[in-house]
Formats: sequence, structure tokens, C-alpha cells
Amino acid sequence: IHGYEIIQDIDSKTEGAWRPGAGSLYPILKKLVSEGLIKADPEPSNEATRRVYQITPKGVESLAHAKEMFANFQQRFGSLRRLFIELIDPENLATFFVDGSNRQFQMAQEMLESKQSKLSPADLGYILKEYTLNLEKQMNWANRMSNRSRSKVIPTARQKTSKPR
Repeated sequence: IHGYEIIQDIDSKTEGAWRPGAGSLYPILKKLVSEGLIKADPEPSNEATRRVYQITPKGVESLAHAKEMFANFQQRFGSLRRLFIELIDPENLATFFVDGSNRQFQMAQEMLESKQSKLSPADLGYILKEYTLNLEKQMNWANRMSNRSRSKVIPTARQKTSKPR
């Protein structure tokens, strides 16, 4: 893959939210080459300046470690959610809630569809069953909240779990 293709791939996958410039990408690629994580070979053509980048076995190992760290990050991020909740003003809650819910669904859908061919039927079935159960829990909660809002009595999670004194 060429550097320009990496820039295009990042731009496409982030829907334009991040488009690294050549001035930031190529120093990173140079560092990865010096660390032995990727190799850069001149393209077999007349253009001696174009390089083809390829991951090395050391890079594959490093990537596996990074993927593991990313998986663990999800758990740590969940622990920090109360801090983020405090930062959201009530007037922004509707947009945050609806947009966040839509983005979460899109991410789950894209992730599962892109990895589906690499999953066993049993694993795929398990994932979909658990996802369905979670959606049912969310629907039940949303329906309860909606019904309570009609009567203007919406207990918070803390109120539901606290015991009378």
C-alpha cells in the first residue's frame, strides 16, 4: 500500500473526520520502518520516489498487542462513563442520546457485517442472540420510562436502588 492510499483509507473510514496530511503521515511511516514494524520498498516502476509499505512479522505482533489493548480500553471507557455523563448539558441530551444511539448501531452493524465471514456460525449466533437480548432490555427500559413520563414520575437509577430509611 502507498502512503497516499493510507491517507485515502483513513479519510474514508473516518468519513472525513480525520484526513492526515502527508507531512504527518510520512514521518510516522518512517518511524515505523525504523522500528521494524513495516518495511518500505521502492515501487517496481519508473517512479523511484513511490514506496510500497508492508507490515512485517514484528508489526503483526505489535498490531495484535494493540488490538488487545483496544479491547481492554472498552472496559476502562465504560468505567469512565459517569464522568462523561456529567459533561453533557440537559439541552444537548436529546441530540447526544439519539445521535449516539444511531452511531452505536451503525458501528455494531458495520463491525459484524465486516467480520461475519471470519466467525463460526456458533459465534455469530451467540453474538446476535446476546445483541437481541440487549435490545429487548433497552426497549423494555425505554417503554417503562415513556410510560412513567406520561405520569411525570421518572425515578432515576439511584432512586430505584436506594432503600427507604
